[in-house]
Amino acid sequence: MYFAFVESIDELNGDALKERDDMPDYWRNILDRRDDDSLQFPTHGIWLDCVRYDYFSSITWRGDVCRRNEDEDAVLRRKQLIELDANQFAVILLLMNHADGSRALESFQEGSWHEIQLRQLHGLPVVAASDFDVAAVQACRLEWRYEVERQQRDVLHNVFNLEFLPDARWGGRGGEPWRPLSLPPSKDMGLYDLPYHMLKG
Repeated sequence: MYFAFVESIDELNGDALKERDDMPDYWRNILDRRDDDSLQFPTHGIWLDCVRYDYFSSITWRGDVCRRNEDEDAVLRRKQLIELDANQFAVILLLMNHADGSRALESFQEGSWHEIQLRQLHGLPVVAASDFDVAAVQACRLEWRYEVERQQRDVLHNVFNLEFLPDARWGGRGGEPWRPLSLPPSKDMGLYDLPYHMLKG
């Protein structure tokens, strides 16, 4: 079980996606498995930044307040974040169509938090990696459970928002204040996303 943060959601160009030779292997992996499952062609590409449910629940400082203008608080929170166990996090690429039979697509707004479950046999085909470099991926399946309610979302935001860091960049990660762990995938970052012509708009 994971808490999943929507880093980005992009509408896909269906015609461009039909030619798979230019795609990264992990995109083809998902599309091929969608074909095997007789699922319609995906209309949206969604990147999720995830933390294991049990691990997050074990973070003892998750409710501690970090005051934006207090240097001591900022130094402590930076240290706490850097010390988090990277093995408890995952980046997931999900390709979806409105016809997939879940309300998830309507709920997946950028910056929203969701509870999901990764399985081997049930759910929508996805690939998971340790970070957005997608150096190694694991094929699995995702079941969307629900959008996280406000009380839990506030706790997640308290841990992962970077509003207390003026530069919000460390160890190659960071980004805009509401991004929890990293910059969102971008149309201009070939490692992270499809070539630009495969995105609609």
